[in-house]
Amino acid sequence: MEREGAMADFDAARAEWEAAFARVPDDALTYLKPGDDYSLGGLQVHVNWVLAHYRRVLEAMIAAGFGELGPQDPPGDLERALDGARRGLTRRERRPALEEMARHHAALRAAVDRLPSADWSRLAPVVYGAGQDPYPTSPDAVIGWLREHYREHVVQSADLIEDWRNAKAGG
Repeated sequence: MEREGAMADFDAARAEWEAAFARVPDDALTYLKPGDDYSLGGLQVHVNWVLAHYRRVLEAMIAAGFGELGPQDPPGDLERALDGARRGLTRRERRPALEEMARHHAALRAAVDRLPSADWSRLAPVVYGAGQDPYPTSPDAVIGWLREHYREHVVQSADLIEDWRNAKAGG
């Protein structure tokens, strides 16, 4: 996808996620469906971690001139994010979590906006985890993955709200 259209869709996907998350009742923010890894509020924690992760990757790709990169996440970062995703958010944590998402989204957008056009589809060999092979990654791919990720959780959150309502009515 060309850059301008991809970035407009990136913004649209974020807006879709924000609208979906706005429908999560405050009382449901800590609801964790049995067997799931993400509570309803934890979906926002997870969305933020994924944005932060790919922000680190994109910024490092650019800084390295699209040379090979090793893992970019600080030690223990994923584990902390997974714990937060299970725990969910309190009513007070909701707004700061949305503000964090806005900061990451804006930083990713700014990084792409500064890129020369020729670098939009330029590949960098990125190692995402220890012991993994490098994966060819472009800014176009990163933004595409993030668009899909926002939208994946739009559907998931609606399903979890329904599960929460059913559990609440039955309990």
